[in-house]
Amino acid sequence: MTKQQFFAMFIAMLIASALVSAATVFGAAWYLKQAGDDSSMIENTPLSFLTEDNSARHAPSFQSLDKVVLSVRGKKQTHFVMIELAVETRRPERLQNINDYMPVVRNAMLNLFSQKTYEDLHGEQALTSLQNEVKNTVMQAFAKTDVIRDIDDVLLTKYVVQ
Repeated sequence: MTKQQFFAMFIAMLIASALVSAATVFGAAWYLKQAGDDSSMIENTPLSFLTEDNSARHAPSFQSLDKVVLSVRGKKQTHFVMIELAVETRRPERLQNINDYMPVVRNAMLNLFSQKTYEDLHGEQALTSLQNEVKNTVMQAFAKTDVIRDIDDVLLTKYVVQ
């Protein structure tokens, strides 16, 4: 056997050994997951992704924010607007403390509604355009925080003009 043949056989044996080892580890983890056995032994290892429930992580979840009450100018009097918002996410565990950011949201809403009048909020297309403006404003308010990466959508869940 020549030196080149010996070297090629040695490399082939290393690759085969690595493939068999990897297949054994992943196969065992898959089997434990499928068998319904206690998979807690792999939960805190690099193989924990095998035990995650992907369907629950991809289902949307909605986190309600505190309501915001604002005043807007009218032709004869001041009017009040009450809005409630909800944030759509696929990672609800990361947004448990989102109401801690309500001062940022309130400030953004104050800036948005300070430019509005009662007439702006009472047209045929007012709700659709307002919904888009509120979404963009809230997303911009969260843009400077780490929370933005976990927000999929912002919904206007209640809207009252008085």
